[in-house]
Amino acid sequence: MKTPILISICAVILVGAGEARATDDASDGNGTPKTIACAQERGEALGQCTYSIKRDKNGKVTVRVAFANGFKRGLFFKEGKFLKASVTMSGVGTNADWSLKDGTHMIRVDGQRYEVPDILIADN
Repeated sequence: MKTPILISICAVILVGAGEARATDDASDGNGTPKTIACAQERGEALGQCTYSIKRDKNGKVTVRVAFANGFKRGLFFKEGKFLKASVTMSGVGTNADWSLKDGTHMIRVDGQRYEVPDILIADN
């Protein structure tokens, strides 16, 4: 009877330690997150997506977001404002809206949602 209790306690401790490490590794040390919050389907809970950033000489910023299943979408910004999203097989990217809340760009494109921290698109 005592063995299942000990196993449960050990599992809780290990899970808690894993969560602490995940939080510690959530940024690159400069405050830039390694992932952003995203949801691919309408009504889906937010998960985490990887991203890459490209800046051009005219001040445009592209954040290319990649979901765990390999689906990718580009989010285009200029002067700190969301402009549009790339066309994909799941949508043309024009059915979109966004707002800036507490330093995070809350973006909806077609049925997808993205939360892009302003630090990613701010001028460097």
